[in-house]
Amino acid sequence: MRLSAFTVTESTPQLLIDITKLYRPFQHDEAEISNSFDKLLQDDNQTLFVAKFNARHIGGLIMQHDATTLFLSCIAVRDITQQRGVGKYLIQQAIEHAKSLQLETITVIKTTQVSAELTAFLIHQGFTEQDSALSFSC
Repeated sequence: MRLSAFTVTESTPQLLIDITKLYRPFQHDEAEISNSFDKLLQDDNQTLFVAKFNARHIGGLIMQHDATTLFLSCIAVRDITQQRGVGKYLIQQAIEHAKSLQLETITVIKTTQVSAELTAFLIHQGFTEQDSALSFSC
């Protein structure tokens, strides 16, 4: 099977199972993950973007944008599929999305979810570190 990335527009039982596994390290309560996921799908200002391989959702991030910037948050790849290019593919697809919208930058605000490993990964992908964010110029 081929790795693909796409915007989620509706929930499926398998997607909910996979999203729960994907975000469990950040939020341990499965009911809370499910509730947050449902709210996300109903929010027109945010978009869930996922990577899928062999009928399983193995990576994801949340996108939202203003007139010039694409903001990324909740960047995650299943631990069993890390170091295989999934995160790189997701970021590349997000960059392409930002370019298609003619946005100038992509920003990841540093929060507790942005680990040192994620920061190093994003810098390796061409982001620059600033005080409270990581930025990529389109």
